[in-house]
Amino acid sequence: MTCLSRCPGAALWITTVLTVGCGTIHPEVTSLGEISSGTVAVVGRIELIPPLQSGEQVLKMGTFDPLDTAGKLRDRAVLHLANEAKPMEETWEVINPRLDQTFFFRIPRQKRFVVFGTITTSYEARVASRRHVNVDRTDILLPRMVFDIAPSDKAIYIGTIRLHRDEFNSITKVDILDHYPAASAEFKKRFGGGAELRKSITKPRRAVLPHPREEILFSLRFNFPRGDRPGRGGGLPRPVRVRAGAGPRR
Repeated sequence: MTCLSRCPGAALWITTVLTVGCGTIHPEVTSLGEISSGTVAVVGRIELIPPLQSGEQVLKMGTFDPLDTAGKLRDRAVLHLANEAKPMEETWEVINPRLDQTFFFRIPRQKRFVVFGTITTSYEARVASRRHVNVDRTDILLPRMVFDIAPSDKAIYIGTIRLHRDEFNSITKVDILDHYPAASAEFKKRFGGGAELRKSITKPRRAVLPHPREEILFSLRFNFPRGDRPGRGGGLPRPVRVRAGAGPRR
């Protein structure tokens, strides 16, 4: 687990993970011995169509980024986990899978709901004073989903989540593809022939009502919040202005 704390005067938190103080980025699994009775390995893949182009992500974390926050966002999605189907909101616990690569994340067994997800296309932090950082951020908003985890599971395969976007960076279509044979072969190569990976294809969920200050954008199959999301207390520097899903691709 990685814990990122905000230092005064610098934007050191991973954008959509740590809106307050300190949160958890769950790690990828290197050995099945890391899976305890309270955790499970989630295996899958996220693809963005069309993919991010070179230079499309603009990540300016300020003059001080010792924890490589930009590296935790570059070419990655950020998925916020919860133990219930909450309204779309950022949580304290996330995984950040690299796009177009099979991932193997260890998560708490009860954190099976993805209640909020983003791919950050721009992030610019400007220090206004010793206690204030202005943040301008643009995200592609992803659909919610839920992982079907059985009591006996040590590892599940959730499928390839293929996200189609338009010129305004709104997700217009989501395809869930079953590439289990290839994923299972990669899983056994990494963890050994005796390792068992159960197929448990996820399904995107329609969003419940988001924060009441957010505007709803309907794009074919899903409702997504769009507009400004003011920072919510708990140690987040103010003033903070956030733009989500705004503006065409560069």
